[in-house]
Amino acid sequence: MKINSLNNDISYQGRSKIVKNIKHAAGECFAKIDNIGEGTNIALDFLGKAILVPAVILSVSKEDKETKEYSAIKNPIAATLQLMMEAPILMFGSKFVGKLANEGKLDPVAADIGKLKKNGKINPDANQILYNEKKAKNTFLYLAERAAKHDEEFEKSTRGLIKKLEEGTLNKELKREFTNAIEKIANDIDKRNVSAALNGYDITQKRLYHLQNRVSFLMAIILTPLLCKAEDFLFPKITNLIIKQPKQQTQKSNMITLQGFKNLIKKGGLNA
Repeated sequence: MKINSLNNDISYQGRSKIVKNIKHAAGECFAKIDNIGEGTNIALDFLGKAILVPAVILSVSKEDKETKEYSAIKNPIAATLQLMMEAPILMFGSKFVGKLANEGKLDPVAADIGKLKKNGKINPDANQILYNEKKAKNTFLYLAERAAKHDEEFEKSTRGLIKKLEEGTLNKELKREFTNAIEKIANDIDKRNVSAALNGYDITQKRLYHLQNRVSFLMAIILTPLLCKAEDFLFPKITNLIIKQPKQQTQKSNMITLQGFKNLIKKGGLNA
């Protein structure tokens, strides 16, 4: 009894360790992704339906070969249809929200670079950038370039970084490099202003990203009935073009229904 208990305990500890390692690996993997939102959800859902589900069906299902193959193939078709419908909603929803944000229509008070004071202190209105990522980016670039004029070392270390940011957008690696460079700025006022602008830009970018995801998710919910009807209409047609549905074998029944019995009597009985 003690031996069995010990074995069960070891087995439980082993399974627990494996689960813990899987969770840790998954956590590290997701931590490396800059933004996880509706796009990631759609991609993971597609991969699960297109790869994982068919693999499970082929390996576990006890149906005949023809039925298993049909079930395994129809899942990637359904996943592709779903992806083709959800991806445009995410794309156009995000673009629409981003356009409104960068025009300053989602901010109560839009900060204007021209309102920055000459003594280096940021106008309080600059703190009101909520979703305008373009304005936040330009504010940071303005302050970084101005600080670079006063600090040769900072100018050298950020020359390439500023060019990358002008051509793209802020990411984890770029923010880390900017943060390291800002720490070496000699002038305390410039250091505080540039650092605040960088953090403000990062927060604005994340805030806008989450808003875009929420709006896209809401649009997907509203359009769900329409999407379901479209998928129900297209799925069988596309599936039948690609693969043949397995023949359904029906067993012949020896039982005679009441209506069948009456018909037989009219024809002359069972021996007719």
